[in-house]
Formats: sequence, C-alpha cells, structure tokens
Amino acid sequence: MISFRYHLVSIIAVFLALALGIVVGTTALNGPITTDLRKQVNTLKGDRNALALQVRTLQGQVGDASSFAEAFGAQIVDGALDKKDVLLIVMPGASATTRDGVDKEISAAGGKITGRLELTSSYVDERRGTDITSLATSGLHPQGLTLPVVNDPGKIGGALLAFVLLGLGQPTDLTQVLGGFSELHMVSVDGSSISPSKTVVVIGTGSMPTDSYAAGMELSFVDALQDAGGHVVVAGNAASASQAGLVASVRGSGADKNTVSTVDNADTAIGEVSTALALADIVNSNVGHYGTGKGADALFPDPSK
Repeated sequence: MISFRYHLVSIIAVFLALALGIVVGTTALNGPITTDLRKQVNTLKGDRNALALQVRTLQGQVGDASSFAEAFGAQIVDGALDKKDVLLIVMPGASATTRDGVDKEISAAGGKITGRLELTSSYVDERRGTDITSLATSGLHPQGLTLPVVNDPGKIGGALLAFVLLGLGQPTDLTQVLGGFSELHMVSVDGSSISPSKTVVVIGTGSMPTDSYAAGMELSFVDALQDAGGHVVVAGNAASASQAGLVASVRGSGADKNTVSTVDNADTAIGEVSTALALADIVNSNVGHYGTGKGADALFPDPSK
C-alpha cells in the first residue's frame, strides 16, 4: 500500500525536476537571448539619440531662420508686392497678432491692403446654413453671378462673397452683399471700408475634426475665391496643417493644392515673410507650400524669384 510519505516524496521530486529544468533551460538560453536583446536595446537607444540630435539641429535652424526673418524681413520682401492691392480675409478664431504680422510684411513688400474682412463663427455654424442660402438666392443677387446648383451653404455663400470681393460685379454689389452678411452677423469689416482685389491672403487657424461642417465651409470659401479667378494664399499656424485645418485641407485637395499656395507657420516671423513672398509668387501663378508641417515643399519661398 502506497503511504502518505511516498506521495509527499513524489510531489517534491516533481517540483525539484521542474525547478532543475527551468534552471538548466535558462542557463542554456540566457546567453544568446540576453546578448541579442541588449544589442537591440543599444541600437534603439542610438537611433533615439540620433533623432533627438536631428530634432535639436532642425529646431535650431528654424529658430535661426526666424531670428533672421525678424531682423531683416523688411529688406527680404522689399518691392516684392510693389503697388499690388491685397485683400486680407480672416477666418473665425484666427489670431489678431498673426493678421497684423502678415499685414506688416505685405506693407513692407510694397503691397497695399485694400480691406480686412473677418468671417465670424456664425458663418461656419451649421445652424445658420439656411440663412446663407436664403440671402444668396433672394433679391441680393448681383448681375452676372451664376450660383452653383447645389444645396450647400458653403459653396453658395462662398460664390456670392468671392464674386464681389474680387470685384466681378458692380461697385455697389460689394457694399450690398457685405451689408447683407453683416446683418446676419457673419462678417465684419476691420476699418472704415473695403475695396475688391484679386490678390487675397486668407488667415486660418487651428485643426478641426475631419468632415466637420466648419472645415467644409472654410475650404468652400477658398475654393470659391480660386474658382472666381483669385490669386490666393492661405496662411495659418502649425495646427492648421493638421487634421482638417484649413492649410491641411487645401494641401489635401487635388484642385486647390495646384492652384492655392499655403504657409503653415504664419504666426512666426519667418512665416510672415513667407506669406508676403508667396503672394508675390502666386500673382505669377507660381504655387508653393511652405513651413514645417505635413505637405510643405520648403521652409520658405525663394526670395530671388
């Protein structure tokens, strides 16, 4: 008869065998596996350090370029926009500092700001879409304007605004259309008056969720300006080049990418200079995308052009 002691000894023997197997297996495999893992870890550390150094180098270069632009921006852009009329349009939420910085460089380049128009958050509010459609399809319809046959407030409102802002209608059309949108609290004019111009810089800001109504409204407005014959540069901050930000949307649109220039660091000194130079280029149909964000062709336009 098997005793309790026999069971106990058997169990102990099993555990001893397992422990011995683990020790032997670990000893046999420990050397090669540990060596390989250490090599991989060291390689990853090296890659990380190299990338960190590269980032610091690039940040330093961008910082140096911004400092240079801040000190010599006026000289760099001097004459680039000689006697050229420029219309400045500000999207909802865009920084006044960015607007003023771009304004300053345009003036330094010899350009004349013919007006500063701001679109309000009501213009890109989905709940107000029917108001835009009603305004554009009512009696407020400039002679010669053909509205797109769609049920899209962005395309309809954009077509109406682009028509008068680029000076395609009668002189009174601009006042009447802006007055209609102003009564809806959708636009505001910074200053006493605004005159049309086919050279336009649009100031955007921030990222927006993909497929958002506001993002579609802003892109439709830029589309309308371009379709109506405008020479358009869209300038924004770094965030505007991500997700459905306005700069990202333009760069991601096949038609706009080839016809509308963008700057994704317009909230910096070098971005302000880039915007003025990009405006000078777009007048001659030279399209470019500048800054540090996704889709940029170069940090800044070639000043020698």
